[in-house]
Amino acid sequence: MTRTPADSPTSPDNPGSDPTSTPVETVEDAVAHPSVHAADVLTKPRIRLWTPILTHSVTDFLSFVTVALMPLLAVRLEMSIEQKALLLSLGALASGGIQPLVAWINDKFDSRMTGPIGLATAAICVGLLGYAQTYPQLLILFFFGIAGVGAFHPAAAASTGQLAGRRRSAMLSVFFLFGMIGGVLGNVLSPQYVNAMGALSGEAGTAATDAGLKALVWLIPPGLISAGVLLWAIRRVPHRNHAAHDDHINLSKAEKTRRWIAFWILYAGNVIRFTTNQMLVYLMIEWTERLVRTEAGVATMTESLGQRASEFNGPLQGSMQVGMGFGALALGFFLPAKYEKKAFVLIPLIGAGTMLAIPHADALLPTSAFAAATVAGLLTIVAGFGFGSLVPVSMSLGQRLLPHRTSFASGMMLGGAWGVAVIGPQIMRAIHKGIDTNLELGFAVTAGTIALASVLAIWLPGRLLREIAPH
Repeated sequence: MTRTPADSPTSPDNPGSDPTSTPVETVEDAVAHPSVHAADVLTKPRIRLWTPILTHSVTDFLSFVTVALMPLLAVRLEMSIEQKALLLSLGALASGGIQPLVAWINDKFDSRMTGPIGLATAAICVGLLGYAQTYPQLLILFFFGIAGVGAFHPAAAASTGQLAGRRRSAMLSVFFLFGMIGGVLGNVLSPQYVNAMGALSGEAGTAATDAGLKALVWLIPPGLISAGVLLWAIRRVPHRNHAAHDDHINLSKAEKTRRWIAFWILYAGNVIRFTTNQMLVYLMIEWTERLVRTEAGVATMTESLGQRASEFNGPLQGSMQVGMGFGALALGFFLPAKYEKKAFVLIPLIGAGTMLAIPHADALLPTSAFAAATVAGLLTIVAGFGFGSLVPVSMSLGQRLLPHRTSFASGMMLGGAWGVAVIGPQIMRAIHKGIDTNLELGFAVTAGTIALASVLAIWLPGRLLREIAPH
């Protein structure tokens, strides 16, 4: 298929009119410009492509440090339940809300600067968390840190898509996966790091905890170095190729309308996907608590049962990310363009069916709570695939539909959709009301919610999606 404007990664490094000026961005371009030295194709472009992918892990690691340390920070600053809830909600709004704004800035000024600036801001704010002495101080640091995380994503995702050329879908799925890897590591390693640094300080008790939290400041140097490398890698990658804006202007009004309708259908689908994700986060926490209480034959949670429930909940939450991340990787590399619409219709139905089964895992294998949690873990992997694996595909399609607005497309498909998803847990709380028997209803509503994404995808213009395919 003829290469579309969305898939021709031209830049000031590779203006196209002078193939000898500077290195090209992809191996495909080297074929068109044989005068370019082979080393430039095999080294620098690959390094530049992998830099936003690898720094995505760094950024998402930073994004989960506060969440992982929340119990410790809550005790240290004597936070109430309402204050913790406000902190988490504000974080989701900060990360999601800023992405469309910085995406507009990127497109307006043809700049990628918000990516490195966002990563540097996140590193500084997260590194200073241990120095917060009051709740308002923590709130300010968390808000600007998470806003920095959000600011990173549109520029980094759009740059990955541009540098990937005809491998846009595949490399955006890798970008998505590496962010999830960073998030998992941030959740797991942050408490261990604080504990280890407290022990190394030679202090004991509260003083050791304080020393461990203040040692987060050592996250700042690697964060700033990552931001500097990212700046080098993407600062000269435009948010669109030079012809994209003119090409879009020359499209007919009907064609522009078709593209924007398809874009907003994809966006609405991602709102549903991320909302489903947040619904399941809430439901799995409550389901694991019910599981251990049922096993113990008691009606209320104790500290020991809470610890046991946490041991089940953590892996179950991770199982969703496994299904999302590795499912996205598989689709990015192996989903043919002609089947993209079919995937958007059918895959959410797989997730919906699985979600209906999850709350009955203890009945499917009732020998022990561990056995039931194992079954639930396998089901949540499939559920994660059902609701999350198509997110990178939607990003790729969004960039290809709007090649003149790739930052905007990336920002809306990620943060613009994520910011709305904060309603998910609130909906589940309203349904659950602390009543165990309502959990099945909650899972059923969640299954129905993701099924809406399948229905919505029926209206995607399949022929248009095939026309803008990069391969």
